[in-house]
Amino acid sequence: MVRGEDGRRVLISIDTSQGGVSLAHQGLLYRSQEEFLARTVPFVRDGLKYGDPVWVVTTVRNAGWLRVALGEDARRVVFGDCGQWYRHPVRALAALYRAVSVAADGKRLRMIGEPLWTARIEHEGTERARYESLINVALASANASFVCAYDTRVVDSKVVAQVARTHPELVVDGGARPSPSYTDPAVFNAECDQTPLPQAPPTALRLAFDRLGQLASLRAFMTSYATWAGAVPQSVKQFVQALDEVATNAIEHGDGSGVVRIWTRPHTMVCEVSDTGAGLRDPLAGHLPPRPGLAGGCGLWLARQFCDLVEMRSDPTGTTVRLHLDLP
Repeated sequence: MVRGEDGRRVLISIDTSQGGVSLAHQGLLYRSQEEFLARTVPFVRDGLKYGDPVWVVTTVRNAGWLRVALGEDARRVVFGDCGQWYRHPVRALAALYRAVSVAADGKRLRMIGEPLWTARIEHEGTERARYESLINVALASANASFVCAYDTRVVDSKVVAQVARTHPELVVDGGARPSPSYTDPAVFNAECDQTPLPQAPPTALRLAFDRLGQLASLRAFMTSYATWAGAVPQSVKQFVQALDEVATNAIEHGDGSGVVRIWTRPHTMVCEVSDTGAGLRDPLAGHLPPRPGLAGGCGLWLARQFCDLVEMRSDPTGTTVRLHLDLP
């Protein structure tokens, strides 16, 4: 911890591979109420002192601890539900990106978060860990400080290891230090995609396309199928748009054609688009918010916003993008 020219305390983060030094992103590993409050209360009060916006997106229990400890100052803090915030990691990243982009008068966004550590299925946990890593790239130059809290009494050792790899700094036993196992986000993201996707079921519907003119029929079919599967109308509209973006990419940036496979599982509909193009060279393609003023090239990012989960595997033999939509 050092002091800047204006006298405020500034927590200097290690390099996040993009050259930004404004972002502070800490993983707080705590075992008790006292350890949680010892880091978070000073963090909040320091922000309020300088008029910074302070968000607390944590559990009901931890929010209660903070409200009591802060007293009247709690009224100046924005509290949110971590169950809602972290349910969709990509939308959470987009929300943070918008928040820091519109911050005025040099104010520093401060946020205490409690990422969800439970997942119904393995790939949900993978996407949440990926989100923590991507923050270091997407917001590398942002005027922001994030403290992500993890209760080591309830999270398993795998989660603790991921925290160390996705947060440039750790707070352990009250002290902040660079994480010795912090991993470059591009490397971490590539590792997340090493496991092959499970094979589509043999009962999956299969549709081939090889020109943009066929996409209108594909959108119409997908709309009917998703409606039949029970998806709510607004979700159907966004899901079909996501499919259109991915299929368009397959034609324009793949080998000019593709195959769509569609199937349902309990409470989920899945649509897979595959091509046999040369693959994506950028391991972070579609994972980061597009730069302001950028025209085009946003299809994968939009698809991630419009779906409940997007999985992608790409290599020199082709690209497969799997879109998931939760069903009521």
